[in-house]
Amino acid sequence: MKKYSTEFKMKIVQEYLNKEGGYKYLTDKYGLSDHSVVRRWVNSYKTQGYEGLKISRKNNSYSFEFKKNVVKLYLTGEMSYQELSNQFKINNPAIITRWVIDFRNQGLDGLRPKKRGRPSSMTKDKNKNKEQVKKEYSKKEIDEIAELKDKLYWAQMEIDFLKKKMELEDEEDQKMKEWLE
Repeated sequence: MKKYSTEFKMKIVQEYLNKEGGYKYLTDKYGLSDHSVVRRWVNSYKTQGYEGLKISRKNNSYSFEFKKNVVKLYLTGEMSYQELSNQFKINNPAIITRWVIDFRNQGLDGLRPKKRGRPSSMTKDKNKNKEQVKKEYSKKEIDEIAELKDKLYWAQMEIDFLKKKMELEDEEDQKMKEWLE
């Protein structure tokens, strides 16, 4: 992915805000890959100002709890990827998309930090212990554990959904009472 200077991004955002062209027009004019890039820059500028357009040269690492809370907010339907990235000052909403996909595929383990780099060649003893632990469970037990984890995940999702539904119904009742008064 090509990196653009902050001044270049600012120039395009100013042209958009001055109504000199839409997303598609500016994309074609400056030879950008997709109009969603311009839309993301404009949105970042509107929500975070000039800071939202600055190029982040460092890889931000986010804690497990932070990721879990962001994913929960998305899954309860409270906020979109873009709204979450604006609120938490994450430059690219695709990061949140990745967290949600990892959570759906792997559960909470998908949000935990992954080990980076090449594995050490000195961990042979640790691997033996893992093999012994794996041998303690039969295939049937492992399948049963996976099934229970899946049921727990869906039960938690159902609880979250019902909580949100109750909140919405309470808001609706409150509005109805105000309207009737």
